[in-house]
Parts: sequence; C-alpha cells; structure tokens
Amino acid sequence: MANILEIPKKVIYGRGSISVIGSELKKIGNKFLFLTGKSSLKKSGHLDKIVEEVKKYDLEVIVITGIPSEPNVDVVYQICDKITGNNFDGIVGIGGGSVMDMAKIIAFRLKTKLNPIDAKGKEVEDALPIIAIPTTSGTGSEATKFAVITDDVVKDKFIIMGSALIPTLTIIDPELTFTMPPLVAASTGIDAFSHAIESYLSRNSTPIVEYFSKSAIVDIYNFLPEAVLNQLESAKERMAYAAFWAGVAINNTKTTLVHAMSRPLGGIYKIPHGIANGILLPAYLRFNAPFISDEKYKFLKNTLGGDPPEKVEELLKKLNLPTKISQVVREKIDLDLLVKRTLEAKFNVENNIRPVKEEDVYNLFYEVM
Repeated sequence: MANILEIPKKVIYGRGSISVIGSELKKIGNKFLFLTGKSSLKKSGHLDKIVEEVKKYDLEVIVITGIPSEPNVDVVYQICDKITGNNFDGIVGIGGGSVMDMAKIIAFRLKTKLNPIDAKGKEVEDALPIIAIPTTSGTGSEATKFAVITDDVVKDKFIIMGSALIPTLTIIDPELTFTMPPLVAASTGIDAFSHAIESYLSRNSTPIVEYFSKSAIVDIYNFLPEAVLNQLESAKERMAYAAFWAGVAINNTKTTLVHAMSRPLGGIYKIPHGIANGILLPAYLRFNAPFISDEKYKFLKNTLGGDPPEKVEELLKKLNLPTKISQVVREKIDLDLLVKRTLEAKFNVENNIRPVKEEDVYNLFYEVM
C-alpha cells in the first residue's frame, strides 16, 4: 500500500522568523489579502511591523481585521463583498485557527467562485495560494487541508477539505504566540493534544505519521502546563512546534470520534472547539481502551504517568478547563440533535478504532453531561 505524506509546500520556523515574510511573499506574487483577528495582533505591535516589512518589497497589501472566532459563512460573503474587483496572488491568514481557516475559504471562493456550503463533503481542487501564520498553538490549520466554518441558519459546524487548502507557505514564529491569554493557550493546547491522540489512535495511522503524533503527545503533555501556568516562553516555543506536528498528523490520518462529537457542540451551543475536545477526550479514551493495542496503550500510560483517561482529566483541571458540558452550557441540551450531527461526520466516526453505534454516542454524551 502506498501512503502519501501531505505537508505544506514550505515551512519556515523559529523565533523572529516572521521577518522573512516580505521576501517570501515576493516569490509568490505582488498583491495579497491579509486576514487577522480582532485586536491582539494589533495591540502587540506585530501587525504594524509585519505590514511595514512587507511594504519594503513593494508589495500591495489589503488588510482586513476583526475575523471572529468560530466564524460563520456570512463572514465569508462580507469579506468577499469588501474586496470585489481585486485580484490577489495569495491570501495570508495571521491568527488563530479561525483566521487561518477563513484565509483558506476565501482563497477557495476567490479562485472558484463557489460558496463554502456547496463544498461541504466534497474535495476542494483549487484555491489561491494560502500563507498561514499561527498566533496560537493548537488548531494545526497551518499544516492541514481542512477549514472549519459554521452555517448559523441550521447551526451546523462543518468542514471543507482538499489538498488545495494545504498552505503554500507556513511561518511558525513562536514569538507571535507569547501574548496569548492563559485560557486561549490552554484551550488551543488541548485542541492540539486531542489532534495528536486521535491521530495516534486512528485507523489511518502509519509509522511515519506516528512520529509526528507521538512527538506532539510528549511535548504537549510536558510543556502545556508550563506555557499556561508559568508563562514560560521556552515552553510556548515548544508548544508552537508541537501544535504543528499534531496538525501534520491529522492532515494525514484525519481526526476521529472526539471531533465528530465536538463540532456539533460548537455549532449548536458555541462551546469553543478546544474546550469541547477536552471535555470529550477522557470519555473517548475510556470508550476506545479495549481496542487500543498494547504497544500504544503502554506508550500513552508511560508518557502520561498513569491511566490515560484519569491523567487527561487531571491535566484539564490543572489548566482550569471544564470537564463537563454542564459547566459551560446552561440551556437544555438537544441530545438527539447532537447524536444526529455526530453520526453525520462519517469520515471521523469511521476512522475511530472502535466501531461506533448510535447508542455509543448517546452514552458518551451522557457521560460528559
């Protein structure tokens, strides 16, 4: 069987590596759309420095700020309306996963003129060049062919995917992550932890991909508490790289049951993605335990220093993250809808090492209520 390792075309990393953005963009084209989040990049001073560096190379840049976390399809249409008449050589996403995902979706829409809803469940075959620059350490979007978006009309958080969405250029400058608030660092870090574990335990895991997933599991477990609780820059740097490794891992295996269950929690109840993954992760590990190979279970047990589900719960509590849905959602839960949406994520569900039945999903949601 032939396997393909899909990774970004070019990856530049290291403290201060954002300084090369101008010269690297010049190799791609002359006109770029920059997308960023609400304010943190501006407040830190990084955005002004980046734009100044880019303009040294006589590049034309249009900057759109204010991309929200967990964006919906209306944001895509609003952005495209603002930039009508412009022809870009690439789309630059500088921010967390939502910003980088938005850059991918805009790159897809501008190139193909298609709506993101029309791409649901289909392979995206074309997009403008995508430049991904993470300012958080967790989503792994800088390494993947996936982009997540929400259709608020039907409260459906869905994925578009395809090799065309893998970034042409990824720049991982850990210094851009140093100003993350502790809650953001914790929740995005747990998202990366879930990526690494799900990839490692997926049906599609291979020895080469396991190098990335195992490395990410080790570093995230060891460095995430130091990055969040003690604000150590050295730990934040290791987290920036570990999040990328975890992104490479899921790009080549896809995620499993945790993500199938967490997306509807985000789409319907607006639970932040990393927090939803964290709530589900211990129950997922207990559910899959009888199907995890002795070798893999031993690795997890040795790395975490004990029973994997219990140690993950301990980590969540140490990071001051919730362990139950009731801690973050006050309204009545529509369990039938959650289960329906989970089972609709077939590629995630079928990638789980333990076969998943409808009653299993009900029981898992009951466990984390």
